[in-house]
Amino acid sequence: MTQQEISRLLDIPDRTLRDWKKNRSRLYDVLESLDYDETKEKQSFQDTNDVVVFNPKKYTTNCFWQTNETSSQTVYSIIYNYLSLMDASDIKQICKEYGKSLVRYVLNDKYKKMYDKGYISTGGMDIQLSGSYNKSEMYKELSRIINDC
Repeated sequence: MTQQEISRLLDIPDRTLRDWKKNRSRLYDVLESLDYDETKEKQSFQDTNDVVVFNPKKYTTNCFWQTNETSSQTVYSIIYNYLSLMDASDIKQICKEYGKSLVRYVLNDKYKKMYDKGYISTGGMDIQLSGSYNKSEMYKELSRIINDC
């Protein structure tokens, strides 16, 4: 596995992996020699690019309103859309299905991209964003909900 795959799959910070590579090279070598797909399967890990069968009946609101039946969606789009609703029960459901670390990853990615862009576009009106994404009250509230899962 690559360092990025190890970090994502096993939820180990990059800084820790770099330290292991220098000081605990045998441990790092073992992790590096593991097959990503096999490890992912053994952990029942979902990657953000995986396409899964989405069942809207598990949630209070159907973000994919085009169909009331099951549909194929990427894990990233499911998490991204339900984070937008800020509904605590739905966020707890996605944490239960996909894991807190993956939901936190999508939350960070979503807010970093929004703040890098500098604004949110809502129906013809642009709302300017300033400061750091992790200082946003919405981000803090979503983080709190995820931590409480």
